[in-house]
Amino acid sequence: MREALVAGHKLREHSAYTNTAFAESEDPWRAFAKQLIYEKTNGISSRGQSVLSWENFLRFIEENSFVLALEEMIKAPNRETFDGFSAAWEMVRQKHGASRNPLLINRTLAACTCDVSSTVNGADFETVFAWLVNEELIAPTDALEADWYDKNVHLMGCLHEVFAHEISMSDNDPKKIPEQLLSIFVWELSQNIANPFSLKKQVVKYGAPGTGKTYSAKQNSRLLFSIWQEKHGRIDPELKFDQCSEIVQFHPSYGYEDFIEGLRPVSTLEGSWQLRLQNGIFKRFCQRAGAWEIDVYQIPGDGPDLAAKWPELTLGQLKPHIGGSLQHPSWQNIATLDDSVKIADVTPPFFFIIDEINRAELSRVLGELMLCIEYRGTQGAISTQYAALNTGESTMLNTAGGPRFFIPHNVYLIGTMNTIDRSVESFDLALRRRFRWERIDPDISTLRYHLTQRDVLQANRSRPWAKLADNLEALNRAIRQTDILGPDYEIGHAYLMNLRYPNTLSCSEVRSRVWEDSIEPLLEEYLRGSGRAEGLMPEFRKAFGIA
Repeated sequence: MREALVAGHKLREHSAYTNTAFAESEDPWRAFAKQLIYEKTNGISSRGQSVLSWENFLRFIEENSFVLALEEMIKAPNRETFDGFSAAWEMVRQKHGASRNPLLINRTLAACTCDVSSTVNGADFETVFAWLVNEELIAPTDALEADWYDKNVHLMGCLHEVFAHEISMSDNDPKKIPEQLLSIFVWELSQNIANPFSLKKQVVKYGAPGTGKTYSAKQNSRLLFSIWQEKHGRIDPELKFDQCSEIVQFHPSYGYEDFIEGLRPVSTLEGSWQLRLQNGIFKRFCQRAGAWEIDVYQIPGDGPDLAAKWPELTLGQLKPHIGGSLQHPSWQNIATLDDSVKIADVTPPFFFIIDEINRAELSRVLGELMLCIEYRGTQGAISTQYAALNTGESTMLNTAGGPRFFIPHNVYLIGTMNTIDRSVESFDLALRRRFRWERIDPDISTLRYHLTQRDVLQANRSRPWAKLADNLEALNRAIRQTDILGPDYEIGHAYLMNLRYPNTLSCSEVRSRVWEDSIEPLLEEYLRGSGRAEGLMPEFRKAFGIA
């Protein structure tokens, strides 16, 4: 569009769209503007909660001042044209009584240039920018009253400078970084890195099968551990991620005895068998993660009061006890930090991932943990079902009232679930409110990038597979639009990642094999007993690109 406008065409002229996807539209200007401004997602970012009504959208694109300002910004996206477009938007929206919608203004600019990021929500971007400055990863901007535009240009300039070599590589080089990835990197920062340890410590990732829920849980956990290790790793240099993470898969026969504690047969020295209390996987995990809080609780006299203040507890309050009551090896390294440092900020995070969390009877597995999931630390310590049988080895916390169990503050619980196995609504409200729910949808852009990277290799150029991403996108659109299935039954991008077929196969051959091997059986299972398979399967087949 920029090339057409620079050549003298206008946005309202059909000729401006000759070399674009809008060329065949009855009204290409409206189609272009709709995708750029109105659509919920336009390839740059979501519009979030920022809504422009369809009626006001039509009024906007009929205003000459608005169209001219947009043309200027597309031709030369800079501070001057951005301000001009913002002013035109403000004038038109006041004229027609529309909302201000700064996010939509920012999103339009982000479509025009990689000099700003696609993190167009001002609050989200400010969080990332402040974090990067605070961590001294970038210098503050020179502008005294820098706004979203100024800070974006400053940050993206820093990223372009750091990755200049990778950006300038040949398009055929697999190590080349497309410029747009720098913008996506900023968005990933806003989602995952900015103040990561203040997030809710119980998360359920849910969605259709094959969307990478478990994979992302593992990757996010490893990322967060790396952040801690980079900043505070010297506290315990020998500590590895595998020591701070655990993964378990729930199933219908999984119970409290497997998860917390229960009686298990144990062989004696005499060769007989006895039933003894054995800790479950989660209790053992919490014993490791809670070593620091347990140490503090056991300080003679003041320990319970100090442990109760764990989120605000500072090193200065504990220094008199280090080397005495506090014996964990890492305390000596913690003692070298500033007295104002909060202990909760420097102790390592521990990650417990529950795959297929909805396949077990949760009330039976979790039991009384419902309380200490919400009330973390020693203050939320509870007496478990087998408390009376606890011995020194199986006890997590010795209190005046007997053995107690608690979930440490540094434990992050991450559950994953396929919504087609059992509805999210099957979780009772008491459990639902204790978790943050994060929907994971098929990621077509990730799949497209993955396949494109495969196609640039010399051996694969003659048989590119990137079009499979478009096929999956079309299939999922057809699935969403059916009244019998819907979004929960979409096909995840993982089904087309890391395909093991020979590179000698064409895209159409791979498409047919993926359909026959993975997708067709899955869809048939979804439709089994519905009486609709005969009519819908040919439609799905056609949507996937198979004649």
